[in-house]
Amino acid sequence: MAQNLIDLIIQNADRFPQRPALREKRYGVWTPTGWKEFAEGVESFSLGLKALSLGEGETVAIIGDNKPEWVTAEFGIIAAGGVITGMYADCLAEEALYLISYSDARIVVLSDQEQVDKILKVWPKIAGRVKRVIVWDSRGMSHYYGEYPFLKRFEEVMDLGTRGKESHPDFLRRTASALFPRAPAMMLTTSGTTALPKLAVLSHENLLHAAENYGKVVPMEATDELLSLAPLPWIGEQLYAIIRWLLSGACYNFPEEPETLRRDLLELQPSYFGGTPAVWENLVSAIQAAMDNADPIKRNFYAWAIRTALKKTEAELAGEKPGLGFKLLSGLLGFAVLRSLRNRVGLGRVKSAVTGGGATSPEVFKYFKSLGIDIRQVYGQSECAGIATTHRDGDVRPETVGVPIPGVEVKLSEQGEIWVRGKSVMLGYYQNEKATREAFSADGFLKTGDAGYFGEDGHLYIFDRFKDIMVLADGTRFAPQDIETRLKFSPYIREAVICGAHQPYLAAIVSIDLENVGNWAKRRGISYTTYQDLSQRPEVYNLVGEEVRKLCQRFPANMRVRKFAVLLKELHPDDEELTRTRKVRRALIYERYKPLIEDLYRAKKDHFLDVQIRYEDGRVSTFQGHVAIAEVTP
Repeated sequence: MAQNLIDLIIQNADRFPQRPALREKRYGVWTPTGWKEFAEGVESFSLGLKALSLGEGETVAIIGDNKPEWVTAEFGIIAAGGVITGMYADCLAEEALYLISYSDARIVVLSDQEQVDKILKVWPKIAGRVKRVIVWDSRGMSHYYGEYPFLKRFEEVMDLGTRGKESHPDFLRRTASALFPRAPAMMLTTSGTTALPKLAVLSHENLLHAAENYGKVVPMEATDELLSLAPLPWIGEQLYAIIRWLLSGACYNFPEEPETLRRDLLELQPSYFGGTPAVWENLVSAIQAAMDNADPIKRNFYAWAIRTALKKTEAELAGEKPGLGFKLLSGLLGFAVLRSLRNRVGLGRVKSAVTGGGATSPEVFKYFKSLGIDIRQVYGQSECAGIATTHRDGDVRPETVGVPIPGVEVKLSEQGEIWVRGKSVMLGYYQNEKATREAFSADGFLKTGDAGYFGEDGHLYIFDRFKDIMVLADGTRFAPQDIETRLKFSPYIREAVICGAHQPYLAAIVSIDLENVGNWAKRRGISYTTYQDLSQRPEVYNLVGEEVRKLCQRFPANMRVRKFAVLLKELHPDDEELTRTRKVRRALIYERYKPLIEDLYRAKKDHFLDVQIRYEDGRVSTFQGHVAIAEVTP
């Protein structure tokens, strides 16, 4: 049995030397890399880092899009005795500075010129700490290398390592035999919804234990195809894709560009599909918007098929058995309509799908179950290697996150906070002993900060972050996240933030989906010029109000949204309103939009919004305009 991640690479190279380990689409052609070739590349990069004086236990930060070079660098760093940390490709220069400084990174690996330019902006602040900056895509950068001597091409590091193999024969095998299972392998950022993210230190044992035990519930085979979908700095992609890929010996595929992801998904038709709730919500929105734009015959057949499938799914989830006639009708419509739809969105061959990293609304969950996709919720955090509970085969409930996986204990504190214990729980927070002590109970349970309860069915039900549970003026407790995820099921609502703490009713701040609302407006001959203009159209307010009314029907009367305002801009990570995985930074939003929120509880029909925004290049500007305040029709 493998004791560390490098062991797995060697085992796969021995078992499947020529079988594709990685496949990248380049210039329209899928180009494979075999397991033996991949292992050799990891060994070369590792020796190259050693030649650049990477010390034992030192940190290397990677910033860039999902590409084979990221994975080669990741395991090359680990094999060299280093510890990897990563940052999202769309991060700002200040966020990169924070990660590099906090993690004490000695070497930084970057994808391209865009990322290099970010580092150059903050270089004076990290020059005394970072020894080298390695770049894997040097297009348009030939003049950079003469001007900035600390830059080094990825290929040069690989060549250094290849030459070093003569004096270090069988380096990768010797490294694997010496790596201690409890040694740190990577440091991944926490969600950062309430403060600057911390770094959770995860060992080889943490990651292997989590992936192996999840695999007992949802197995993966060597013949399976994976598509690199979610950002690689996220624990979800690391655990459910990367570590499970190593354990199974499957093939990990990379799209040509982030912009071609949908087309490449359609072409590859992977065996597994996973992502955050935002990924699934966007997919629902895209399908629903496409059906709205379809001709009447296709639109009506789709509506009939999905309505029938939803009815069958809800009956099965409730433990009921549909009649023979209904099952035949559902099967016929599923084969004739929904099977084709699955293929057209790239999910035709999906064996199992996963949603995690936040709350997924039951509507979204049931929708994909109705399409015939075996979707399952998972619950976990970076601190417990991304997994604590999941649905079991034949025991799927949309409103829960399932039951604990083998080898993991989950219990509730007296206050209802979810606690987790097992070999998958992190070593601690990097350079933060105080936060580490506070994160654990006396008997070794990780305090997750989430509120929930166990049902009689043994399933774990999540309310929200423990500190985000709110109380209305009448004493009614509510979880804003539950209502927000419900509202985002609408193809026209991109983001929603619920307000109402100590107030007489709930209100919502909404940002619209520009593409879907724009197409809706065009079909109705409604002209507009900008996002701001479209957001304040009376017709759009009527549309959003009706969506909010419909989606809140399942809630008790005092927990339905009574008033709302549509923002003049999207909530955005660059403005620090969302995390990079699109989780709401609630405290910041409440503070930034405090005057608007106050007006939602006054007899006002209009609010003058004046907020600061940040562009991708770091420039800051002021955004102003009038925002209408509307009531939701009962």
